[in-house]
Amino acid sequence: MNKLLITGFFVFCSLKCFSTCIVIYIAEDGNIYVAADSRRTFFFNDGKEKENFESICKIHNVGNNYFAIAGIDDGGLLKAATKVLQQNSNIDTAIKSFGATMVKRYTRLMTDTRIFYPDKFRHFLKDGLADVSFFDFKNGVPNVTDIEFLCYIDKNGKVATRYRVKPIYDITIIGISGDITNAKPGDLPTQATREQNPELYVEELVKIEAKMQPLAVSEPIDLLELKPNGAIWIRKNENAVSY
Repeated sequence: MNKLLITGFFVFCSLKCFSTCIVIYIAEDGNIYVAADSRRTFFFNDGKEKENFESICKIHNVGNNYFAIAGIDDGGLLKAATKVLQQNSNIDTAIKSFGATMVKRYTRLMTDTRIFYPDKFRHFLKDGLADVSFFDFKNGVPNVTDIEFLCYIDKNGKVATRYRVKPIYDITIIGISGDITNAKPGDLPTQATREQNPELYVEELVKIEAKMQPLAVSEPIDLLELKPNGAIWIRKNENAVSY
């Protein structure tokens, strides 16, 4: 197998992604609630729509540190996040290392994508590469941080990638969120649900996107409650595949 074919195959295998909807919410009770759809979508399906997706769990953890993934090369994101969390007890240091690792990987991947799959590359320039949310507790206080990866062409005409970090103080949605943003008040979960049943609140938000974008966001919905003293899986898809 020649070098070009090997490179093209690497790009082909890495350009797996999922258009997803994941909601992370710091509730008034001080706990963190996470709802994530379970559909993983592939860019390359050879026209076989029924083989264009599989079911996975998008919420992961290393010890008491949890994270959720939305983006391309999700296997690479999972491996890198797991490694840095195993190597760093400080979450801020781990996130910085994660960002640097994935920028290097994404730059290589996007450079090759520009050559082998230019139509896909234009999509990434417009919509970005990935969003990953890390969530845990620091001294009993909920801590949620998003990291976003972007692709662009630098002043020399070369492919470049970068990341930016954003602290979250109440709620974040990674992946698809347009239908939630544009929903009418009557179509959104009630304030009472938000205050009294935060687990239902995050789940109902994901269901809005699942209803409006069924080819990209799909049940079952995994549901996690994270407390200062540990995590409770309210629901977890036991039939999810590993990736």
